[in-house]
Amino acid sequence: MPLQAPPPASLADVLGVRPGRADGARATRGAHVRRVLLTVDAVALFCALLTVELLVGFLAHGANPLRRDALLAVASLPVWFLVAQIRGLYHAPSRRPNHDAAEELGTIVWIATLWSWSVGLLAQLTTGHTPAIARLVALWATAVVFVTVLRVGARAWSRRQSWYRQNALIVGGPDDAGRVLPKLLRHPEYGIHVVASVELPGLPVGELAGAYPTTDHVPVLRGEIDLVELIAELHVDRVIFGPSVEQLPGYQGLLCDLSERHVHVDVVPSWHDSVGARAVLHELEGMAVLAVPDATLSRVALVCKRALDVTVAGLGLLAISPALIACAIAIKFDSPGPVFFRQRRVGRGDRRFEVFKFRSMRADAEAMKLDIAHLNVHGGGTETGMFKIPDDPRVTRVGRWLRRHSIDELPQLLNVLRGDMSLVGPRPLIESEDSQISGRHRRRTALTPGLTGLWQVNGRSDIPFEGMIDLDYLYVSNWSLWGDIKLLLKTVGVVTRGHGAY
Repeated sequence: MPLQAPPPASLADVLGVRPGRADGARATRGAHVRRVLLTVDAVALFCALLTVELLVGFLAHGANPLRRDALLAVASLPVWFLVAQIRGLYHAPSRRPNHDAAEELGTIVWIATLWSWSVGLLAQLTTGHTPAIARLVALWATAVVFVTVLRVGARAWSRRQSWYRQNALIVGGPDDAGRVLPKLLRHPEYGIHVVASVELPGLPVGELAGAYPTTDHVPVLRGEIDLVELIAELHVDRVIFGPSVEQLPGYQGLLCDLSERHVHVDVVPSWHDSVGARAVLHELEGMAVLAVPDATLSRVALVCKRALDVTVAGLGLLAISPALIACAIAIKFDSPGPVFFRQRRVGRGDRRFEVFKFRSMRADAEAMKLDIAHLNVHGGGTETGMFKIPDDPRVTRVGRWLRRHSIDELPQLLNVLRGDMSLVGPRPLIESEDSQISGRHRRRTALTPGLTGLWQVNGRSDIPFEGMIDLDYLYVSNWSLWGDIKLLLKTVGVVTRGHGAY
């Protein structure tokens, strides 16, 4: 029997790409996420009504209360699903990979309010008895808790499933891939697997043949490429267009074509690093217009921000004071030196202040800095950028644990009460770091530096210095009180995972 030559390897085989889904259907991740969230919402509402019934009794009259509550829950589910659909509670998680509990909490509170009152109205119409206001409030609060907690669990479970993984292309120039790719690599929880970076004609051209060069372990494809065919061959679910492709001929038609083929399309605009997410998209006779928010904070906004700082920091210090005392004792017994570490930082309006932290390093850590400067993961030794070493030999045994869980930062609540810092804000920089910042990025000093912020919740020490000052600029330019609350909630999850903490 004559030997047959093996079939030529496809591009997908060469790149080691596996399909994002078994059935080949598009947008499976979004459909699965919606089904999971619909299910957990229904379960959460049943549990909320059952919990209120068992603890305080929802209605004071009637037999078979559990059967009655089950019927009320079933009858009221359409109200929840309809309003949630209108508010995008099921579509936003599939479109936005970074969508989490903090992003949707306000929407859940709003929908839970309508739902709890609809349950009360249904109870009155079907039984003739009106639930007490206290019981309706209990139902509302319980629903918010159950829905939020079960959604957190549902998202965590979904991210571990094979159908959550999306194959993605980055389309644009080298600068585009250099900006987008590191952000995706720092967040594997997004479930976005970049299979290749594509440079279309009109950008630096290479040969699409033979070995495929790689940058950061992602192949780079150059030359005359039919993007639609490439998407089909590589089983691509998501395409991320960089700013440089906006001027390519046929760009608008390509966007429409991909959308009609149910490919998820993300566009990184050229203004992404200066406007931020608070910009409002509206239209003028069908023409999309972007309204840029006012970057100047009013006196009322600053007062509200300060009130939030004082309230949360004061209550927080009272609540965790026993834990702080225990940490102080552990530090004292673990290594010689003071309990607290003080360092000069640059605050609002370039005012200098001393930041308080639990000491997590040896007492002679500053004297050793030059000896280990070559280990700085951000480069530049001690002269430029930030000084960050993942396994810093100066860190003590207790200090490593404190840093892992960000407990060493908790004494900064004292700085918050003193007004040196805020709960949320730009990262407080040492003077050598602050001296490197110029131009529009100096606006970061318009707000008080924060205990947490965009840099902390998006990767902390894994993000380079340039990325950090970009995030701080966006925070100052797009500040809102609700945004601060969301960042505080996000911080809880980040601290729990411990990513970028060193």
